Amino acid sequence: MEEQLKAIIEKTQMAELLTRYFAAVDDKRIDANVVRETFTSDARIIPPGGTEMTGRESILDSHTKSFARFRATHHVITNFIIDIKGNRASLRSNIIANHMWADNEEFPSPKNKYFLADGVFSAKTAKAGNQWHISELKNNVVWPTRDGMNETLAFSERSKDK
Repeated sequence: MEEQLKAIIEKTQMAELLTRYFAAVDDKRIDANVVRETFTSDARIIPPGGTEMTGRESILDSHTKSFARFRATHHVITNFIIDIKGNRASLRSNIIANHMWADNEEFPSPKNKYFLADGVFSAKTAKAGNQWHISELKNNVVWPTRDGMNETLAFSERSKDK
């Protein structure tokens, strides 16, 4: 029973880790502290069709640029499946991701002020001390709507060239 309780607590901690991260994204308060509390120092984020980010500094820089394009975002994370093996774990969750372009953005057409990028997240986590951190986060957009995903991928391509 004690092992089951420990597993429940650790799964709750990992689900909350991802939920808090997206709350920071949606509240426009991604900063070095949030990234440090969320990710391992060598963490990787693998976006759909975009440039992979490795390391906290790269993640923070990319997020700062990427999410500045949106007036608002709203991420709903659900249906966590977490498998723990010692100090490592894998996580799967569904995501509903709403994005509203900022008024000053150059590429959305007047009809496309927002888009949805719903899909599945898979993550790897690592435990150091009593704290879980994400070591890899992969976004698989399964249900895109509107032209926003194409515009986001085009932004990622332009960012690689800089």
